[in-house]
Amino acid sequence: MKKMMTLIAVALMLSVVGANAQEVSRRAMAEELLNVMNMPESIGKSFEMIKQMIPAQKEKMNQAMGQTNMPSNVSSKSEKMMDMIFEELSWDNMKEEYIALYAETFTLDEMKGIIAFYKTPAGQAFTAKQPELMKRSMEMSQKMMVKVMPKIQAMMEEMMKTKPAAPTQK
Repeated sequence: MKKMMTLIAVALMLSVVGANAQEVSRRAMAEELLNVMNMPESIGKSFEMIKQMIPAQKEKMNQAMGQTNMPSNVSSKSEKMMDMIFEELSWDNMKEEYIALYAETFTLDEMKGIIAFYKTPAGQAFTAKQPELMKRSMEMSQKMMVKVMPKIQAMMEEMMKTKPAAPTQK
């Protein structure tokens, strides 16, 4: 009976060690994938691009909503808020979360395949052109939002006109 218990204990310990080794391997592979995707640089470029686009986007939205006289201090406060958000979401602050996300989402074989793709000329081109794709995608979304804003504003005004029914008293 003691031998059986010892064997079970050893088997459990080996399975835990094996699971930990696989987790370490998946995390290492996920980190390699993020590096080959140039994720740190991509995040930084994305933040800079967003920062540059926000003033024009806010102006267009304000115009679409008929708000043309925004106080100047709103702009500087918005910039400070965006700086804080970007700092909190920086690569240095989010690296471990990204690694965990990729390690949990992809199998080792999938990560190997994705890494192989990103090392090809097509994969490198994809990585290099990703910021431009993101910029253009955001511009498309911005144009659509300018068109949609008057509709949203009208719906909000309608909701404000409609008073909720008074609760019935028992």
